[in-house]
Amino acid sequence: MDQHRRHLARRLALAAALVAGVLIGLAPSALAAPADPPPGGTSTTGNVLPGLAKALDLGPAQGEHPMSLLVSVARPDPAGERALLEAEYDPHSDRYHHYLSTTSFADRFGVSPAHLRTVTDWLRGGGLQVTMMSAAHDQVAAVGTVAQISRLFRTPVHAFDDRGAGFLANTSAPWIPAGLRISNVIGLNTAQRMHSLSGPAQSRCHNGTCLGGTTPGDLWSAYQQPAAFSGRDQRVAIFGGGSTAGIESDLRQFEDHFGLPHVPVQVRHPAGEVDSRDTSGRVEWNLDTQASSGMAPDLSGLDLYFGEDLTDVEVAKVFSLFTDDEHGPRQASASFGECEAIPVVSPIARLPLLDLGPSFPVQQGLGNNLDLTLTEITRQAVLEGKTVFASSGDTGSSCPVVSLPVVEAGNGVLNQVVALTNSPASLPYVVGVGGTVLYTDGHGHRAREYGWPYSGGGSTQFIPAPRYQRGTPGVTLHCLTDPAQLCRGVPDVSAQSGDIAGNGYDIVTRGRFTDGGGTSLSSPLWAGMWARIQSASNNDGGLGFANYAIYRIGTNPATYHRDFFDVSSTDLRTGLPSANGIYPTLPGWDYVTGFGTPRVAGIICDLDDHC
Repeated sequence: MDQHRRHLARRLALAAALVAGVLIGLAPSALAAPADPPPGGTSTTGNVLPGLAKALDLGPAQGEHPMSLLVSVARPDPAGERALLEAEYDPHSDRYHHYLSTTSFADRFGVSPAHLRTVTDWLRGGGLQVTMMSAAHDQVAAVGTVAQISRLFRTPVHAFDDRGAGFLANTSAPWIPAGLRISNVIGLNTAQRMHSLSGPAQSRCHNGTCLGGTTPGDLWSAYQQPAAFSGRDQRVAIFGGGSTAGIESDLRQFEDHFGLPHVPVQVRHPAGEVDSRDTSGRVEWNLDTQASSGMAPDLSGLDLYFGEDLTDVEVAKVFSLFTDDEHGPRQASASFGECEAIPVVSPIARLPLLDLGPSFPVQQGLGNNLDLTLTEITRQAVLEGKTVFASSGDTGSSCPVVSLPVVEAGNGVLNQVVALTNSPASLPYVVGVGGTVLYTDGHGHRAREYGWPYSGGGSTQFIPAPRYQRGTPGVTLHCLTDPAQLCRGVPDVSAQSGDIAGNGYDIVTRGRFTDGGGTSLSSPLWAGMWARIQSASNNDGGLGFANYAIYRIGTNPATYHRDFFDVSSTDLRTGLPSANGIYPTLPGWDYVTGFGTPRVAGIICDLDDHC
């Protein structure tokens, strides 16, 4: 064990050095505070796409070209939200497991109707059309032309070409009247987007008869899922973008092949949107639906919350749509990600964005400003007793700075050096799900399970560890911005991802069987298994945000091994723990697999009192 600790210490020191090196490598002028904003307004300097100087500037974009924005308005009482959240998840509080409805959240914490009118009047006065408002009035979607948006936000919008990829982007910081209390604007460029995290696995075996592909029945057995509780009266949400065509027909063939009941499917789009024609993500969405329903075959429904694509503005609208759905599912899966935000590039800090040099594409620089908005949306979801599971990524101990066409619809199975994590899995109000490679004996019993070397994981470097994670053995890295503060670690849990080479999960795509893999498999598997756990709950409102329960049983020595399989395998070649790059798998919680994979019967016993 001493050898393992020394090995871990070296890896963690390297992680901190890599990130610190990226930040320290910035020229002093890049870290200087921006000039004072124009009178009567504020300038969000962080809201400029990084590395624009590397792209070919084609000049001002066509003035009539439409653009879609999401404007975030600061809610008035974030401290009150956090205090109520802690009470809802404190077993000693009279508020324990009494969650807010969407309406009650809006009444208690929402932006006032008068202030909303001030914001929407400003947008409409600039010629924009308001298309959607969240229940709490804190998220406002709007569309307008390039000319209107450029004029309203006082920033030019140009067309660019980066290695053959065309996009639009504002070339200077947007200006916003100070009194509007607008905290973020998403959509001022059309480049930044989430990347799906799955790819096809060419399995050597099928239908649970050998060590390659796994079936729903294999995972019921390997992850100890009791037949008595299989998701009844629960629904699962799948977040996606693009076309939903063919998803239900492929699901029906999958269900018929494995003798499963037909789960009702309904599609939900943000206001004013219809189904896209882009079918490029079909493998991804088939994997999500068939994995989640395969784990909970008695679900009351699958709800597909789909935007036009995976651009940041569409992803934010989809998250908000789910959170505002008063009678929607209590669990959701998001199988996509992008690099977490860095404080010196955030719209809050109002500092210039980071440019990693000519080797990285412009649109995948570390300039994500979506985290701020998604954190607010997901905190509302947690107060409403909902859980979003998100894939931790397929680039090991790094984030997807570069998107590589290694696998179909994937984000590049390659450790990409920059030791940051994937968002939204890294956010404090989201359950990050890592990946494992699972081999069965052909009869559903685990033969071997180890951490996938490309499973996303690590320290967020900048997000303080949430209350539920503090004191967890294994969460050891401190924040770079506050060395006294432990930082959030991901993933929280894991499940089979396969290795997208010879191990995966059997799915149907376009009427044919294949195997799906990546952490895009792991996340919907957990969404389905959590629905199964929720179906056993004696509480009418369910168990709420899963991480509070997961960390309570995961850090308790009396329940940990009953509820989780500890994925702490050793690399047979080196004698050291297997790793995802910087981070090794170790006993207990680690930065590759979290607490490990579930023993669902044990979790139901400890959380739902069905033993």
